[in-house]
Amino acid sequence: MTSGAVPEGGARLSPEILAQLARKYRTLAELRRARAAGEAIPGKEVFRALAGEFPGALNELDNLPLDEIERRHGALSRALAGGAEERWMAWMHGYHALMRAALYVKIRVARRQELSEGEAAALAERAARHAGAPVDAAFVVAVKAPPDGRLNRVVLGRLAAMTGASMAEIRGTIFPRRPAPGG
Repeated sequence: MTSGAVPEGGARLSPEILAQLARKYRTLAELRRARAAGEAIPGKEVFRALAGEFPGALNELDNLPLDEIERRHGALSRALAGGAEERWMAWMHGYHALMRAALYVKIRVARRQELSEGEAAALAERAARHAGAPVDAAFVVAVKAPPDGRLNRVVLGRLAAMTGASMAEIRGTIFPRRPAPGG
């Protein structure tokens, strides 16, 4: 993974990152089509691997309509071929990287009462290397005690600060709410 979860100054995502995201959406589409066809549900290891590489992907699998999953795959394929990138691509890459960092931190601080500034800074460095996301000691402290216990708020807040977009815009774009049944 390249350094920096979100391209700065309009830089393009690397072909590797675009390919990873395209593979994720191809996998989500295959899983969704298999479910619709009544095929056997894959083993837990399939979902564990998907969530490990792309935290938040199971939310997409459960909530994004198949046509949106396929649209995202197509957009990524076009971007890989040199076409335009859409903002959500960098946001999604950033979300996955920051959530990987948050989960890396959370498991290491969950039972700790206190965390010194130096410990938080050292953990931030390790989390950044692990996840390919620019995180700091403040991120570690926020993950230790997230608002309302929700890591998602910490991750979306950091992503919003990095990109200049609002948390609501990012959340609504990368994880749009599924319309209510019958309406």
